[in-house]
Amino acid sequence: MNHLTAQIEALILASDEPLNVQKIRDLLLGSPDCEHVSVDSLSANIRDSLSELETHYQRRGIQVIQVGGGWQFRTATEHAELVQRLWQVKAPRLSRSALETLAIIAYRQPTTRAEIESLRGVRVSSQMIANLQERGWIKVIGRKEVPGRPHLFATGKQFLVDFGLNGLKDLPDSSQLMDDDELNLAAAQTASDQPVAQQELTNEEISNNE
Repeated sequence: MNHLTAQIEALILASDEPLNVQKIRDLLLGSPDCEHVSVDSLSANIRDSLSELETHYQRRGIQVIQVGGGWQFRTATEHAELVQRLWQVKAPRLSRSALETLAIIAYRQPTTRAEIESLRGVRVSSQMIANLQERGWIKVIGRKEVPGRPHLFATGKQFLVDFGLNGLKDLPDSSQLMDDDELNLAAAQTASDQPVAQQELTNEEISNNE
């Protein structure tokens, strides 16, 4: 592993959010090692290093994966249940109505609350919308130019991060949608699949009595 790859590995490990090529490049441009490297060359070298890290960690307990438009360390999926036991985190189950609302927003965004209610055939509570917003899974991106100018909802970046998606193009085909139990499991795994650096910080905070 060369020096640049080791630097990028350290940055990804220390970051509490996915790092994209531009962010990594901006950080490296401020270091003495990259003073005389062109932006284009550095970007190409960063991509090569990211590919090397993905391959290096492919069969290990932790992996470097592309999620939410950047790269992040995640515990391997097959170890999620074991890691969850370590942290003793019991993620709250999402209600069927919340899962349905989230799915409609993900697949039909941008969409309004009235459109969601029309598809579901029931009223969407303000508290449910607020809960999804608090998780960073949905956000208001504007207003629809119709009478009343209702809010337009779309998924937020945290939705991609927590569900292991690099972009909306990675959403499964609607015919392959998971059932309620599988969706709740995916949501619960976000606790055990949090970045390695974030896990270490939490561990340190706990020992100091997070």
